[in-house]
Amino acid sequence: MEAIMKRIQKALERRFSSKEISLEPVWGRMIAGWVISKSFDGLTGAERQRKVWSLFEKHLDEKDRARLGIFLTFTPLEEKGVLDEGFDDFAASSKRAKKPVATKSNGVMRRKTMSKGRQTAAAR
Repeated sequence: MEAIMKRIQKALERRFSSKEISLEPVWGRMIAGWVISKSFDGLTGAERQRKVWSLFEKHLDEKDRARLGIFLTFTPLEEKGVLDEGFDDFAASSKRAKKPVATKSNGVMRRKTMSKGRQTAAAR
């Protein structure tokens, strides 16, 4: 178990520092982990997972990849929210619906929206 954990750690350290990585054995023979990195800021969950799993694809053989479990990806701020508030509180606060901003045009209330370019810039 220790040997595979070292190989996984080494693969992840090609992009992340050792301080950003946490691994643990789960379900007997599987390895799961967390990667907590500022490099995830502004990325979708899928983009974060691609960053992690592309390292596994490039640097681990098929036998090692078959033993990979769940790898969670968080920014430092998200991790702080999960650990400080507890996951249930953090998840609830992140799902709270924000009230849309409305404008009145020609006597009709319309929801104000951002252009695609402004949404992308705001997400950065």
